[in-house]
Amino acid sequence: MAVADFVKSAGESFRVGWKIESNWTDPVLFATYQVIRPLASLLIVAFIVIIGASVGASANSAFYSQYLAWLIVGNAFYAFVLQIMLGMAILVHVDRTRYEVLKNIYISPGTLHPYVIGRGLVSVVNGAVSVILTLLFSVAIFNGLLHMNIPLNLLGVNLLMLFPGVILGIISLLAIGYMLCAVNIVSNRMEFILGDSVSGIFFLLGGVIFPIALLPSYVQPISNVLPITFLLNTVRESFGLLPTGDYMTDLAYLALTTLVTLIVGIAVFRLAEQRAKKLGLFDRKSEY
Repeated sequence: MAVADFVKSAGESFRVGWKIESNWTDPVLFATYQVIRPLASLLIVAFIVIIGASVGASANSAFYSQYLAWLIVGNAFYAFVLQIMLGMAILVHVDRTRYEVLKNIYISPGTLHPYVIGRGLVSVVNGAVSVILTLLFSVAIFNGLLHMNIPLNLLGVNLLMLFPGVILGIISLLAIGYMLCAVNIVSNRMEFILGDSVSGIFFLLGGVIFPIALLPSYVQPISNVLPITFLLNTVRESFGLLPTGDYMTDLAYLALTTLVTLIVGIAVFRLAEQRAKKLGLFDRKSEY
């Protein structure tokens, strides 16, 4: 398939996916819907930290201000994980069972690959909206309303450090989403828990709300091979919340884990595609 045809098919898939995701309401309510979950999660964890600091560790307020900024950035960029995992995990079920178009897409000249990528990019845009709004609301709440002077300067972010890490991280997350689509092609009754389960593992082991070093030693090796770990490291370094001397190392590890994830994701998807074709699973419906 030519590159131009792939891009065109992915673009059409993105357009369809965006209409499905956003045409049920007006843009303001849609943006509110995208930001309320990550912002609510952030506020819960953040106020636990604030209350804990005020009760038992007020002498070290500078540490807790730094940690709160670290927490806000991690939780904000976790929205990419949440949106991509949930969106791509449910994709096959919706198109195969609800709309009954998966079999038609599969036999079309465009094939499933650009279609899945295009729909995944819709989740990327939704995630970007959530990230931006969560960061803005966090600064407005904690520095504006509560006057906590958290060291989080959105205008001082090093964009040359931020963009490479975010782009590599998104590619790795799309590859993992590819695997979730593959699992749902050859199975059923997992689509409603798969995205939450995987994103929950990343939330716990990826360094979203606490450093990897605080995890039990037997799970730290798992954390150190997850792309989300190095994605958040590079993002925090671009915000000045971690030493920038480790940036190139973290970026190299992120590139390596992204490459491995991409290769595995494509291989798993192709194996699932072959098995589904052999067993006639593209038009199977899940009845509850």
